Amino acid sequence: MHTLNDVRIEAELRQDGILLARTAGELDALGAPVLRDYLDTGLGTSDFVLDLEDVTFLGSSGLQVLLDTDAATTRRGQRWAVVGSHRAVTRPIELTGLAGLLPLRPDVPAAISWLTLPRPAAAAH
Repeated sequence: MHTLNDVRIEAELRQDGILLARTAGELDALGAPVLRDYLDTGLGTSDFVLDLEDVTFLGSSGLQVLLDTDAATTRRGQRWAVVGSHRAVTRPIELTGLAGLLPLRPDVPAAISWLTLPRPAAAAH
């Protein structure tokens, strides 16, 4: 578990090889770097789900981490999904027009299901 500035990340490697990273707290200018550090160093090569259901605030710094993560996973050939179904997460993503760019799913089972579907390597999120 990684914690700092009221941001908590708990990770679990599932039997199917997908890493589930549950994140809680505020992803603002202070909290987003905690998530960035974890995503830059803690993922390895596993496909992963970033569960933001316990995130209480998603600011521009947090959104930038999500965009950077999307670009990094594309470069590495990893697949990932973001879970968020509540207003604190979905509203900033929708308002900034990122809903069509990020692999946003409503819950963990939907994200896992989406990651395990076969699809062409060049397919978009």
